[in-house]
Amino acid sequence: MSDTSVTLRLQSIDDFFHQPHIDPRSEWFEHYSLTSGLEYVVEKVADTPRTTHVRVDIHLPAEAVEDALAESVAVGIERYCEARLRTVDHAAREDRSRGWLMLAFSVFVVFALVWIAQQFASKQESLLGVASEGLSIAAWVMLWHPLEHLVFNRWDHRLDGRVLRTVRDHCTVTIAAIESPAPMA
Repeated sequence: MSDTSVTLRLQSIDDFFHQPHIDPRSEWFEHYSLTSGLEYVVEKVADTPRTTHVRVDIHLPAEAVEDALAESVAVGIERYCEARLRTVDHAAREDRSRGWLMLAFSVFVVFALVWIAQQFASKQESLLGVASEGLSIAAWVMLWHPLEHLVFNRWDHRLDGRVLRTVRDHCTVTIAAIESPAPMA
């Protein structure tokens, strides 16, 4: 069980929800500038599987800080996570339904290819023996795609859902103003 803390220095609160368009030569460019701040937070939580609480500290120019901005951002995080959870759930259902159809088709094809391979293997010609081996391998490879949809993608969807629920339910947001440097005399 651990906490994940993320500190972001952003030009605008919009950069938390949308990918900023910042030139890498700009002083505002950070390693997380290639994605939205929220996506970066989700990625950080995904990198730490046992995260139980997320703390997000957003530093903005003083003129961009408003009253109740932290609450507004928290509501945005909740809505974003809800939408992404629906997308993950939809993808999981789609993988299951497609996976079962592909598995049914693949089992039929495996039996057909194995039977053909055995017919070739019973012949004494070396070329048919090579074809027999190739058909046997192709038959078993046919099962990989349905198993990927039914087993392996399911793990990914479950992990994605866990991360999004953690960010949605256990996230604390603080907003701080970046003090502008004093003018030089």
